[in-house]
Parts: sequence; structure tokens; C-alpha cells
Amino acid sequence: MSLFNRNMDMGTEEIFEIGANCLLVLGNRFFAVVEIESEVPGVDLEEYVIIRINERTARRLNNAGLELCEVQNTAPRSRNGVEVEFKCIFINRNQAFALFDVENDFDEAVFVKISMEEARRLIRQGARQCTVIDARTNSNC
Repeated sequence: MSLFNRNMDMGTEEIFEIGANCLLVLGNRFFAVVEIESEVPGVDLEEYVIIRINERTARRLNNAGLELCEVQNTAPRSRNGVEVEFKCIFINRNQAFALFDVENDFDEAVFVKISMEEARRLIRQGARQCTVIDARTNSNC
């Protein structure tokens, strides 16, 4: 029997869900930020993917209801009913951000501005760099 045989007793629930999602605008650069989560028992997957998109796509996503990501200067803090987890370092040209997953009644991606020196130090100490995918159809964006 193969390790990958499908267990036919599993329900019809979704394997993956979208958690936090938002639109990050940095000058004339646009990014869709998506958290992918698995709800399968015994599987703990929670990954952020940052997708570089063009302005036209960003406007359409925003018009469809995708809200802007929160960008702040200080790290969010856990408190009663609010969980905060550092996820990764995002570098865009000469800007660096620490990405935090903030969960209370809903998931939220929070970007915190940090210096390039701090970003490099955190990466050297083992912090992950965020996964970035370039999905632009127009290379002029």
C-alpha cells in the first residue's frame, strides 16, 4: 500500500483555507498577501505568500473588496484574546518589513517597518524570508 493512497473515509472538508489576506502598496509596487492554512488533523501548515502584481490587478482586487495591509512602525503585541506570531522578513528594494500574523476574531497580516540592518541580522539568526512570487503580466509595473 502506498503512503499516498487516499483515505476514502475523510470528509469533504477543504484541505486548505485562506487566512489573512490583504493588498500591500509600496510606492508604485503592488503585492497581494495571502496566508494559506491547512485544517487537516495532524498537519500544521500556515504559510504566507506575497504575490507581486501589477497596478491593474491591484485595483481590481481592491475594488472586489481586498483591503490594504496594515503597515506600522512597532511590532504588535499579544494580549487578552489576541495572538501575535512573527512569520517572516519581507524585503522590497531598499525597504524591509517584519510580517506578523495577528489573530483575534479574524486573521490579519501586519507589516512592521524595520531597517535593512535589522532584517539582515534577523535572517542571519535564522528568521525566514517571506516567499515572494512575481505574477505580473506586464513587466512595466
